Amino acid sequence: MSTRDRTGEILEVKERNPQSHRFGSYSLESLKSQWTKTGKSEGSTPDFYVIRAVTLLEVFTRGNIAELIDHGTEYANRAIQLSKDLKMDFALVQGIQGRAITLGDIVAHSVSVNSFGQMLGHFETLLDKKPLRTLLVGAVDRWAAEVLQKPSTPIISDFDVLARSLTRLFEVRHIVCHETPRKPVYSAGDVDGFLNGAIQFTKALEEVLTFEMFGLVPLTQTDMNIAAAKDLKKKEDELNQLLSEIRVRIKDTGDQRLPSAPGSDDGSWLHCLDDAEAKWLAYRNAQCDFDTYLSQGGTIRPTLWASEAARLTEIRIAELRCWLRRESER
Repeated sequence: MSTRDRTGEILEVKERNPQSHRFGSYSLESLKSQWTKTGKSEGSTPDFYVIRAVTLLEVFTRGNIAELIDHGTEYANRAIQLSKDLKMDFALVQGIQGRAITLGDIVAHSVSVNSFGQMLGHFETLLDKKPLRTLLVGAVDRWAAEVLQKPSTPIISDFDVLARSLTRLFEVRHIVCHETPRKPVYSAGDVDGFLNGAIQFTKALEEVLTFEMFGLVPLTQTDMNIAAAKDLKKKEDELNQLLSEIRVRIKDTGDQRLPSAPGSDDGSWLHCLDDAEAKWLAYRNAQCDFDTYLSQGGTIRPTLWASEAARLTEIRIAELRCWLRRESER
């Protein structure tokens, strides 16, 4: 495959799949519901459910690998172990620089996901949690326990049974897709076990990954709105502290480098900073209004607005830190 094809292939996959697949259990539960309603009827095709289940597990795995790697430096550093044979070429670097694709995208699309063991091993490596089954068997559905007030029971009822079922699922999918066996290699009754195992695994791993990356996240919309507002406030406090440092730097440097602009009451360097910041803040708020326009009147809008504002504020902080570093080196 050519260099251009590698980058283009990742972009095409992202364009075809615009939604996040971090919560793969939803898709698998929908597949199970379809199987329960029509899969066992005469003329049904159980092979479709076997193939589709593995496809959803693969998409789930790659999506979460990408998100983990892009989430923090510690995960990106561990990703080296997953990408020993990955060749970073100029086009891929260009893609990252232009933010069309990320390092997580590249690594996620380079790893093999051909067995349950591989899938489990990738997350053990990135999380540095071996064996990962220790966390998986202790995972509970927080929404069911804390919001619905259901008993706090483990998501995975028996990990050994689950591991055998998913190992067998990958083996059956391979045979169905790449061989022409004379005899059936599985029964329709096995599909229930395959789907149940896949749902339990993805649900448990979703809980583990969410806690590892974000801690005990809020579950209700009200709590989400409050948490998003707090996160934004932290970013804004960080930005204001940085602006204070820059103002001190400007005052210490003096304003003798450039004369005031002709016809301007105040063409000072400090005035330029304040003017730029005021215009940036107006842009940020307008962009957040635009980005969340279709959520007007919805209870989720405050969360979406604050999240977008925090993202843009983080970018602004990075830009100003870069400027301050360059100025300090002069």
